[in-house]
Amino acid sequence: MARTVSGLAARVCDHRSRLMPGRAARTHRCEPARRSRAAARGENQDTAPAAPEGFIMNNHADTHDGARNERPAGGFGLAAQLIMGPDVPATDLVGQAKAVMDGLALEEHFRLSAANRHWQIAIHLWPALKAITDTTGRLTGSLVATGVDADLLAGVGPHPHYPNDPRRHLSFHAPIPPTTKWPHHDLPGHGLGSGDDPGRYDLVLLNLAFHDAALLDPDRRTRLGEYHREVLVSALDRTAPGGFTVALASPVFLDDPEADLRRIIAERADLVGAVRLPAGAMRPDSHAQGPTDVLILHHRDPSRPGPGIPAAREVKTRTGQGHLNEYWLDNPDHALGHLELTEAGTFTVLPGPEPLGRLLQVAFDQIATTAITVLTTGPSTSRTDPPPGLSARSHSVDPGDSPLL
Repeated sequence: MARTVSGLAARVCDHRSRLMPGRAARTHRCEPARRSRAAARGENQDTAPAAPEGFIMNNHADTHDGARNERPAGGFGLAAQLIMGPDVPATDLVGQAKAVMDGLALEEHFRLSAANRHWQIAIHLWPALKAITDTTGRLTGSLVATGVDADLLAGVGPHPHYPNDPRRHLSFHAPIPPTTKWPHHDLPGHGLGSGDDPGRYDLVLLNLAFHDAALLDPDRRTRLGEYHREVLVSALDRTAPGGFTVALASPVFLDDPEADLRRIIAERADLVGAVRLPAGAMRPDSHAQGPTDVLILHHRDPSRPGPGIPAAREVKTRTGQGHLNEYWLDNPDHALGHLELTEAGTFTVLPGPEPLGRLLQVAFDQIATTAITVLTTGPSTSRTDPPPGLSARSHSVDPGDSPLL
């Protein structure tokens, strides 16, 4: 038994050393293993492994001049390190194993491309945005797009040399294209902070890091949700009143039981609609394997109240209980598959038989109709998380009564 535990600990150390060089490899039980490996290679045993080149938090690998660094092969970057949090004690083998799996999920989010899925989302998102423009006259100014594959989400479209094209990681602003134009191959993108940068935009397109990372540790899930909240706040700072923010985000943001995670956003914006892609839809062959939410937020006039963001409720099923945002109970068709409770107490989405493209089209069309109604007739009553000190009510769901649970 001791030998088995020792072997597991060594494998955990090896993974942590590879994923977080310069940090985990020198802690507690990992240190003797590191020294032994270094000695076998004839290296100085007191020399720490070099830290990898990092990412800037809000737009991954952007540099100050708009050029792009390549994704580091073995590192996480600042955002990932903040999400991973403190080192797990060497005696906690379960915690160490979770750290390895969570680390792999974060790393592979960066390492593996989801360009095809980002482009598919754009193909079905933009008709909805153009319908809103045609009917309400909104979304006629400027847009800003940031994050990996920002150009795809803006409708620029893939290039023949796309996998090696440095333009695939962009932060830029541009005029919102005419509703009659698609795709937007000639979109004139400009660097942020340039002389013609309006500073605030009618449309913000945001690809948040780690949106499809299914993390095992609840504290890491909370930190992931907090990270996404902070970036969404920054996005709303860039969104003009009456404009929209469209963000690829982790389901943690909507489903986390902590209402404070959403309250600061709900004070400034309304969730017009959301679509939850199935687990693994972004990167099918990775350790990420989490669902992804596409959030559509309307930045309302600060002087007007609005519905904000729905609350997360405790949902009981035959197999257990977990928290799920009310939005999915009210709009089950916008979860593009079969909602299922995991052993971690979170809800994932299993893909169904229908083509994902068709489901995206229907969901975005329904959301566009809702947005047009809100913009032309006004928002409905409040549906946000309760004030501090009050509890959100619980829902009991019979899986036999719902195709989703």
